[in-house]
Amino acid sequence: MMEFEICESKKEDLSRILELIKELAVYENMLDEVKCTIKELKESLFENNYAKALSLKVNGDIIGYAIYYYTFSSFEGLGGMYLEDIYIQEKYRGNGYAKEVFKYLANICKEKNLKRLEWICLNDNDLGIKFYTAINARHMSKWRTYRLEGENLKALF
Repeated sequence: MMEFEICESKKEDLSRILELIKELAVYENMLDEVKCTIKELKESLFENNYAKALSLKVNGDIIGYAIYYYTFSSFEGLGGMYLEDIYIQEKYRGNGYAKEVFKYLANICKEKNLKRLEWICLNDNDLGIKFYTAINARHMSKWRTYRLEGENLKALF
């Protein structure tokens, strides 16, 4: 019997999490966009507290991760949560682990009185879309995602 556990990531988990970030990037055909290093993860998660990471474990081995951070809704006047990544290795999918992660995050939302849990999903991620639909997540088709980065961001300095 496989024992599934969700726990806050520790510094010693970061090399494994970075491996999994790269696996996710391969899955999304975006490996060339991964610039993250263990040093940056450590600084961002443990020194600057930009986000929090969860290690997803089966029998003590990290088989996935989730990274989230807090947001704010001016319409609600309350905080929310943004799920940056959820990734579970392919051979462990279909065991209900992702749903357990969403339950875990929902409980954090309840404890902190957060009114939203949001994330984005690639248009061609059929497996993810099917799962999100099954947990009754609403597709926010009215919204577009925009990004400023690199030289375009620097132009505004």
